Amino acid sequence: MHPVAAPTAGRLAAWLLTQDTQRMNRYQEHLDFYDGRQWTGARRAGETRIVLNYARVLVRKAVAYLMPAPVTFDVLPGTSDVPEETIRLAERALAAVYDEIDQHAADVQSALDAAVLGDGAFKVTWSDRHRRPVVAPVDPAGLWAWWEPDDPRTIYRAIQRYRVLPAEAERLFGRPLNAATGGGRPLTVIEDWFADRYRVEVDGAVVIDAANPYGWVPYVIYPNVPRPHEFWGASDLEDLVDVCRELNQRMTTISHILQVSGYPVTVLENVSGSEGIRAEPGAVWELPEASRAYLLDMLGSGIGMHIDYVNLLYRQLHDLSETPRTAFGDSGRSLSGVALEVEIQPLVQKVTRKRRVWDAVYAQRNALVLDLLERFGGLPLAGLRRTRPIWQEILPSDREKLVRGESRLVASGVHSRRQAMAILGESDPDRRWAEVLDEAAALRTIGYEGVLDGG
Repeated sequence: MHPVAAPTAGRLAAWLLTQDTQRMNRYQEHLDFYDGRQWTGARRAGETRIVLNYARVLVRKAVAYLMPAPVTFDVLPGTSDVPEETIRLAERALAAVYDEIDQHAADVQSALDAAVLGDGAFKVTWSDRHRRPVVAPVDPAGLWAWWEPDDPRTIYRAIQRYRVLPAEAERLFGRPLNAATGGGRPLTVIEDWFADRYRVEVDGAVVIDAANPYGWVPYVIYPNVPRPHEFWGASDLEDLVDVCRELNQRMTTISHILQVSGYPVTVLENVSGSEGIRAEPGAVWELPEASRAYLLDMLGSGIGMHIDYVNLLYRQLHDLSETPRTAFGDSGRSLSGVALEVEIQPLVQKVTRKRRVWDAVYAQRNALVLDLLERFGGLPLAGLRRTRPIWQEILPSDREKLVRGESRLVASGVHSRRQAMAILGESDPDRRWAEVLDEAAALRTIGYEGVLDGG
């Protein structure tokens, strides 16, 4: 959004109704389509409308390949003189926060929301009650942002709108609210954040107007698929809408044809009346001379054309979604392992693009979490903020082959043992590595050597 003048206090809610309406309408259209409301126009009386919700299945499939397992993180030293113990402390603290709030589940849900709507967001704040950072997914339909003209990825202002009950609002903001503003109905809360100040309105009443305790805007906003030269992203559904609607219409047409063919139409020629004539088992008809009766064939070559067209739509659906049929466990033919990898390569490339977006999300979000842990949690982290995500393999792999490969990389010094453990699926590499060291020390006390060198 372009820079705009802030309204006077108490008028943010009304002002937001006119801000970025095109994006909000797009969100609602995509959400409706994902939920199965895919036909256009009003339904006619007695009309049948079939919905084959491939859109939802394909979106879920891509997210499942994107995040098959929790992501772990390496904390990178800012300078060479940072002690190794401090780096490990930062890694353990970051992992402990994410484990406690089950961040992987929240990330999967946020990735799904972003794939449907086109954008995703997190709010990163400090909780005095829990004495830890809080990383909460945010509905982008309740979020507005303004960014630096020379750096679109840096936002200098963000506004979040949501609704709460009066009792919840009082608990959140720690002060009794004017009864005239609430009653028993939900209240509209507006949070307006700048790097130096923030303001909170509840149903038009300003309840907080104070200095920002963090010094930065506490939101991480990311696009599902970046649009050229734009801040907000594109939904995975954009290329599928027309194909899905056409597929629904063609399948409905085929359903009608099959329904009619199940109740065949009797055609009589040179007959003045049809009284007593019934198309049923054992029926005997007496027809006048030169007359003829037959059943109308609704399953001739016409339905074959419909089926061919449906197959064509089906292929286009997989092409546009970059999700080959192989991703569903059925390639339709016998292929070698290499050939299967080549066939599923479009999905791998799609997931790789999404992971590049999430690399930036994790880098920014982890930096905020580490900053909160050091400033508000009191951890001596020596200013460590940079992290590197360790992703699991996109495709199922031969574990024995993966272990051999990681062993060679560790032996050659390319990967650390901790990094190899994370790649092999260990959810807590630090704890596992500590167990290895403890076991090695115990074995050395009884005279056994060679644990860490492979002996």
